[in-house]
Amino acid sequence: MKTIEEYFTDTRQLIQSVPDAYTERYEEEILSVSRGNLRIRLRFSDQALLEISEALVLVAGELRWLGYRYHYQDPSAALGYDNAPHHQEIPTHPNHKHAGDQVVASLHPSIEQVLLEVRTIRNRARSRQT
Repeated sequence: MKTIEEYFTDTRQLIQSVPDAYTERYEEEILSVSRGNLRIRLRFSDQALLEISEALVLVAGELRWLGYRYHYQDPSAALGYDNAPHHQEIPTHPNHKHAGDQVVASLHPSIEQVLLEVRTIRNRARSRQT
């Protein structure tokens, strides 16, 4: 069992380890022992931006996300995940992924998975520039 406070600590350490980026905003809000909110703005040296927003609860010892939004934007790419209750045609509704102009089925990724995908996007963009 991981508490909300432990999850926030793990996330803070993960964000601090991201190379070539600085934290514009890092806000943890513990509303109760079983409920919390997290908001992060991570800015990269090329001005790309990753915004993270989560509302989570602890239910029967398990973390669950009431809402989440992960949005990455740079001049050449846009990527986002959220569970806003639109796009009912998507089989993983309400969970979905925005990849450029497309909306596709996707389960809820972890922040670590989003960071890995952002790293892949950034590496691809750098390799195209050389």
